[in-house]
Amino acid sequence: MSEAPIDPALAAEVEILALQLEGLSYYQVLQVDPRASAGQVRSAYHQLSRQYHPDRYFHLPECSFKAHIYRISKRITEAYVVLREPGSRAQYDQQLAASKGAKLRYTEESAKAQKKAKEEVTGKTEKGRKSFQQGQAEVKKGNFPAAERAFKMALVFEPDNELFKKALADAQSKIKVDYTVK
Repeated sequence: MSEAPIDPALAAEVEILALQLEGLSYYQVLQVDPRASAGQVRSAYHQLSRQYHPDRYFHLPECSFKAHIYRISKRITEAYVVLREPGSRAQYDQQLAASKGAKLRYTEESAKAQKKAKEEVTGKTEKGRKSFQQGQAEVKKGNFPAAERAFKMALVFEPDNELFKKALADAQSKIKVDYTVK
């Protein structure tokens, strides 16, 4: 049984796209406008993923064409994962604007950095977050002794959280102690 040859036009298109891939933004990878709606992003993803999915070319022997298809497919999926979520898309847009046109990738490292930054703001553990939020609510009410207790409890769950330590110090500085003898 002979293998079906690769269409030369497709091979050339894949080769060119693979060479340009590192310089493309996610919008360019999905061939959509940066103002595209979520539905347009999804449609573009589905169309391109069908066109460049590695399973379409499983019958081919291992070759550079197959490797290029795999890289392209992976980048299409990566672009869709970032652009389909409003939060990650907004962050990607900010990074893209800040880089002044340099094409960025939303890598595992940037996702981990984003998660770490979020944990620093909200906390790593559920009980730590709840205690911290309770402390913030008490600060808003002006009940600083209760806020102090809540922040101390949050630090029991996350003793290294700098945000929790700072909130505790702020609450403690606002506690008024009356030393007059009655």
